[in-house]
Amino acid sequence: MGEPVTPSLDSRRAADILTMHRLAGKADSVQALVRWLARRTGCWVGLVDPAGGVQAQSPRECDSDGMTLVADGLRVMRERGLRTFVGGESPGRSAALLAVGIPGDQSGSVPSGPVLAVVGPEPLATAAPADAGPLLGVCWRAQETERARRRVEIADARGREAVLHLLMSGNLTTAHQIASVLAPRLYDPARFHVIECGPGRRAETIRICTELTGGRAWIVGCPVYSDHVLMVAPATPLPAGARPLEAALTAEIEGCVVGTGDALALRDTATGYEQAFHALAVARGRPERWTRFDAALGLPVIVGRHGLTWADHLLVPLAGHVPTRATDPGSRTLTDTLRSWLVFSSAATRHMKIHRNTLASRLRCVEALLGLNLELVGDQAKLDLALRIAELPRVTDHGPGTVEPAPPAPAGDDFETLLRMPAVQEWALTQLRPVHEDAPALEATLRTWLRNDTRLRTTAQVLGVSVTGARKRLIRLEQVLQRSLLRVPNARHDLWLAIEILDHGRPDRNT
Repeated sequence: MGEPVTPSLDSRRAADILTMHRLAGKADSVQALVRWLARRTGCWVGLVDPAGGVQAQSPRECDSDGMTLVADGLRVMRERGLRTFVGGESPGRSAALLAVGIPGDQSGSVPSGPVLAVVGPEPLATAAPADAGPLLGVCWRAQETERARRRVEIADARGREAVLHLLMSGNLTTAHQIASVLAPRLYDPARFHVIECGPGRRAETIRICTELTGGRAWIVGCPVYSDHVLMVAPATPLPAGARPLEAALTAEIEGCVVGTGDALALRDTATGYEQAFHALAVARGRPERWTRFDAALGLPVIVGRHGLTWADHLLVPLAGHVPTRATDPGSRTLTDTLRSWLVFSSAATRHMKIHRNTLASRLRCVEALLGLNLELVGDQAKLDLALRIAELPRVTDHGPGTVEPAPPAPAGDDFETLLRMPAVQEWALTQLRPVHEDAPALEATLRTWLRNDTRLRTTAQVLGVSVTGARKRLIRLEQVLQRSLLRVPNARHDLWLAIEILDHGRPDRNT
C-alpha cells in the first residue's frame, strides 16, 4: 500500500478559504467567522473597534494581559498609521492586529473600522486571519447596513404609531403635520380596518395592504396585539363591480380575518377602531372571514347635551387636577392613561409604553380624584360614558368662535335621569335585542359575567360550569351580539349600561 498523502499547505489554505466563504453566508456571519478562526488558530480572536471595544469574540474571553496587548497595538497603529501590527510580551504570547477592509472605506491607512485581533502563542501560524480580513469587512458592512435599515424601519413604525395615537386622541393638526412628512397624507373621511394576520406575518400583511390600497392608507402594526395590523383607509365609493377592500385582503392574505368600522371623520378615529375591533370578533366566525360593523347610534350622541352636565360634573376633579410636584402626572396625562386603560385594560402598558407600576399608580390617582372604584365594571362604564360625552363637539347658540358657558351643577340623580330618557331606552333595547330574540338562554351568562366584573373564573364558578365552558358561551355571545367580549377593547361598558338602563331606568311613557 502507498504512503498516506499529506495535504499540501496550499490545499489546506484553499479548504480554509472555502469554509470561510460558507460561513460568510450565515445570518450571524461575523460571529461565525470569529469563532471558526479561534478554533483554527487555537488563539483568542476578537473584532475590536479602534477604541478597543470588543464587537465580536470567540467564546473564551481574553484575559486582562491579552487585552493590554491589544490596546497597546491599537495605540501604535494609530500613532504610526499602520494597518497591521504584531507584538508580544514574550516569545510564547503575542498579538496580531489586522485592519479589516470595509468596502467603500476612504479613511486611508489609519483604520477607522473594526480591527481583527488574534492573541495567543502563534497568532499567524496560518494564513487564515489574513484571508479572513476581506470577508469580515464585507460581512461587517452587510450587518451594519441591516442594522441601519432596521433602525429606519423602527423609526418609521414609531412615527406612524405616533400619528395613530394623535388621531385617536383628537390631535388632528399635529397628526396631519407628521403624516405629510412620512406619507401618505391622511384622508378624511376614512374607514378603520383591523387585520388579524397571525404571528410573524405583519411585515407581509403591511406590504399587501400597501399594494391593495395603492399606498393611500395609513398602516401601522398594532402596539397592543402582535398579530394585528391597523389600517386607516380612505372611505371612497367603490367602482361598479369592484370587490370590497376586505374581500381583497382575505383573498390575498391566507388565513387573515378583517374587521371594518363605519366611514367616519378622522376626529372619530378612536370610535372607528373600536367598531373595527368588534367587527373582527364577528368575522372570526364567518366563512368569508371579514365583516363591517353593524352601525348603531352611539349612546353619547343620543344623550347629547342632556349628558354634558352630568359628564362635566363627574370629570371636574380630573379636568382641574394640578399635581403637587412637577414630576407627578397632570390632568392630560391622567386622562390619556385612563382612556387607554378603559379601552385596553392591562394592555394599556403596551399602548402607552409605560411600566405596569406607573399605570397602577396613575389609576389610583384617578380613583382618589373621582371617588370611584375602577375594579367595578359599573364605575368603569360610567366613566367611559362621561369621557365619550365630553369628547363630543360642543355646538353653541352664541355664534362661531364663542365658548359655551359652563353648565350648572347637576342634581344628584342626573345619571338616573339619563337612564330614563326614551331614546336611551330604545338604544338599550337595540343593544340587547339579539340576546332576547336569538339566544335568550345566554342572557344569564351575560348578566353573570358583568355582575362579576368580567372575571371569567368567577363567572364560571357562579354558573357552575368550567372556565372553558364559560369561554365558549361568551364566544357564542360575541357572534350573537356582534361585539368583542373576550379581548379588549370589548363591549363590557355598553352592555353594562344597556342592562342598567333596562333594569333601573324605565321611563314613564305617560308623561
